[in-house]
Amino acid sequence: MTPIEGANRRSQIREMPRKLILQDFLPYLLNRAGLRVGLMFSRDIEPFDVSLPMWRVLVELWRNGEHRLGELSERTSIDMSTLSRLVVAMQRKELIVRRRSGLDGRALSLTLTPRGLTLAEKIAPYAMRYETVAMKGMSAREVATLKDLLKRAYTNLEEAEKKPAKRPAAKARPARKRAKRRVKSSA
Repeated sequence: MTPIEGANRRSQIREMPRKLILQDFLPYLLNRAGLRVGLMFSRDIEPFDVSLPMWRVLVELWRNGEHRLGELSERTSIDMSTLSRLVVAMQRKELIVRRRSGLDGRALSLTLTPRGLTLAEKIAPYAMRYETVAMKGMSAREVATLKDLLKRAYTNLEEAEKKPAKRPAAKARPARKRAKRRVKSSA
């Protein structure tokens, strides 16, 4: 890009209306709220020697019982490779047990140990407290609406990930010219 092209580009950018306001930007707001709850909750469960992803696994198995690894990955939003390592760590802590699934002998199913069940029951009130704190001042109807909207936003993003998205076009950089290699001929 020549200096004149660069100046023209900067001028165009300055002239564009700046509609994106970080403090009103939905992805920022979701991330900000999630990070705040996650950090506060993580501090509370640290004495139990459990991480936030471990808690998600514990509560899902506590609430819904036995799961296969793929199903648990989907329900907790933890990718399979991370979940596999997490399961090993949770087994070492004697929180979960892996067994061959009755439906498919090749598949593994996960269940809570008595220790894992007790731990999930001890931590659940902390989790419920953060939901209560986050929803303070909201009516039951507003809370239900917010949860429905967040679920819809997640589904929309999940569907968008499956389809090739049209992304804002970035200006292509011109290809660099390659210097011609000179080959010495042997005489």
